[in-house]
Amino acid sequence: MVEKQMMTEKLCKKKQITDKTSILHLKYLGRDSWDRPVYMDDEGVIWKDVNPRAGGKANLCTSVGNEFDGEPDTGMEYFMKYQDVSVAFIPARDVW
Repeated sequence: MVEKQMMTEKLCKKKQITDKTSILHLKYLGRDSWDRPVYMDDEGVIWKDVNPRAGGKANLCTSVGNEFDGEPDTGMEYFMKYQDVSVAFIPARDVW
């Protein structure tokens, strides 16, 4: 009986973590004129990885004018909306 309760508590904790974490899907579009990987989220926002080095963390920024070849603009970390978001690259993250 105690085992069953412990298992239930673990499942509840796992569900809470999952419920609090949103997933941002970024679909790969290609590379811009500066060879930066460009992605689009489900809302149509264009994101650029300005540090696409293998083994490093993605540094995602919006694009000026939401254009494919626009300059990188505001970093994702500055938006409250994306504070606790996990990023899923589709089909995969493009790195140098």
